[in-house]
Amino acid sequence: MRYNFREEPSLERAVTFILNKSKPIYNWFYFKEGFSKELVDYCIDRYDLHGTILDPFCGSGTTLLVAKERKMNAIGIDISPLACFVSKVKTRNYDIGELKKEFEKIRQLKPTPKEEIRKKWLKEYFYGKTLGNIYFYKEKFEELENEVIKNFFMLALIDSTDKVANAIKQGASLRKIKKPPIPIKSILINKIKRMIRDLEKSNETILDGIEPKIINGDARIINIEENSIDAVITSPPYLNKIEYTKVYKIELAIFFDHQETSLRSFIGDEAKEIKEGRTIAEAYFKDMRMSLEKIYLGLREGGKVIIDIAGGCFPDRNIQSDEIIADISQEIGFKCKEIVIAREINCHRERTFRTGKVRESLVVLEK
Repeated sequence: MRYNFREEPSLERAVTFILNKSKPIYNWFYFKEGFSKELVDYCIDRYDLHGTILDPFCGSGTTLLVAKERKMNAIGIDISPLACFVSKVKTRNYDIGELKKEFEKIRQLKPTPKEEIRKKWLKEYFYGKTLGNIYFYKEKFEELENEVIKNFFMLALIDSTDKVANAIKQGASLRKIKKPPIPIKSILINKIKRMIRDLEKSNETILDGIEPKIINGDARIINIEENSIDAVITSPPYLNKIEYTKVYKIELAIFFDHQETSLRSFIGDEAKEIKEGRTIAEAYFKDMRMSLEKIYLGLREGGKVIIDIAGGCFPDRNIQSDEIIADISQEIGFKCKEIVIAREINCHRERTFRTGKVRESLVVLEK
């Protein structure tokens, strides 16, 4: 099929999380796979989106937070409990006075490292005292009765944990590195200060606006009420790109008691699909079809869908995902209005031999 392709170089950085790193609240948790506030603003303005916005792969909640700022209703879905947690904390309404009151109590705490660590493998990534102190603060925060305040401080601790771990997120996994011991207390206290300062500088729509509905669920099977959604802005996991349980396994293990699951580089269960004779790409696009069918049912007539999608790099070939997603969408009943090319990504074999390029694009659909 032939599609209307349009290049938009101004979106090259907007489709990454880079621009969010300097933005209050958006930067409360570094979600390396996310896109920026600028991309969501671009989509809403260019395609005249209004009403209720859905993000079925909501990640760290950028779409939802922009919707809240713009006084729009929003719904977010994600299979990752970490992603849902981060999205909720960033989009809640807060009483700054109550936060400050509890913060003063936290500042007075003197960490006493917990000795018993159930997941022994975590010790590979932390100095013993540091890991013990992380669990100390986690236990103290869990004692707080106010759920909103508790989760606010817990997110600060989750982000601080990443700063003191002897590891960095690299590609599709964690890489161990050696850091000098960093006291978790100083990192945590400074993080909470910055988060409260962000709220103090925010307007009323952030402090007391429309909170989005956030669901921890599977976008392939979750039921969306028919004709209840006006628009979709989302970015599914990229084909053959990220293993979420590996990259975020420290956060998932400490704060969500999470085991390895099928939060894979595509949406479903890789092992099961491969046994059935499907390639990774076939399994990925099968899952995307299921997700798009759910979106189609939930979308009102005339509603628009903008999908930020990148191609997949494989040893024997490179796959341009945007055209395949457009093909699948039209088979379901969508019209593909245009494909907006934001950037090109180099593909490599064995990390050194370049094997070509794939596109990262916005696939713009209409029901």
